Amino acid sequence: MTQQLADAYTKAANENGAFVIPAGLAFARSVAKRPELNLYVADKRHPSMAGTYLASAVTFAALSGVSPIENSYTAGIDADTARFLRTVAWETVQEYFGKSQELTSQKSQ
Repeated sequence: MTQQLADAYTKAANENGAFVIPAGLAFARSVAKRPELNLYVADKRHPSMAGTYLASAVTFAALSGVSPIENSYTAGIDADTARFLRTVAWETVQEYFGKSQELTSQKSQ
């Protein structure tokens, strides 16, 4: 369902000149790679510190176009996990905007 939502948001953004930050796709990528890493608090609706950190890294990467991987700030998360989340954020942003650009190009043809 995550990919279907992402596609719908991308389509709507392309049609309205809006910008999408692919945080949901980054969450899905993280869960696929490290399912034991809890990105949510007990209510399963709000992000844990790791989830918030991931969303922040995705936002930074999407808005700046700069990789967050070498950023040293960890927000109190262990260094290995923080680096994993920054890497997931960067991979997701690169993949999303590559596909988003393809969709925009197809639309204009």
